Amino acid sequence: MRGLKTFISVNLKLLFVVSLIANLSLGVLNFVLQPIWRAAGIATALAAAEVKSEIEEKRAVAKARSREKAKARLRRMAVAVPVVGIALASAFEYVAYQEWLDENPGKTFEDYGAEVMLVSRDVAPEVVDEIATQMPAWMEPDADILLANLEKALSAPPKAQQSIVQD
Repeated sequence: MRGLKTFISVNLKLLFVVSLIANLSLGVLNFVLQPIWRAAGIATALAAAEVKSEIEEKRAVAKARSREKAKARLRRMAVAVPVVGIALASAFEYVAYQEWLDENPGKTFEDYGAEVMLVSRDVAPEVVDEIATQMPAWMEPDADILLANLEKALSAPPKAQQSIVQD
């Protein structure tokens, strides 16, 4: 009986000491790791913000490039000789379409045409104003005619445009 009492007493004291050491270890570990976890969280948030900023910057650059391409496209349409100009504009469009296709795999020519027309409608008045300042009043282009010619150039399927480029 005395041995059992000693055994229980020793085991309770040992359990208390082990529990105390375990709690102290966990407390110190928490004290050390918590700032590291916070720093990691902050670093992750900063990295995510930087990636988001880069994506937004790329989108802005792509949008600006798209606007400039649309302006150049409309300028070519404005000065194009009716039949030859549309063929040449179609050739330019095919080259631009191939570049766009490299940047947007999996999309179709119809997607390209819709995107081009959307941006072109946005910049058409600006381009017409720019061209109008460089031409006599009787030669000023009409934005609706420019957009109609652009739609004609975009209505040719890519294979037809490719044959124009290769000729």
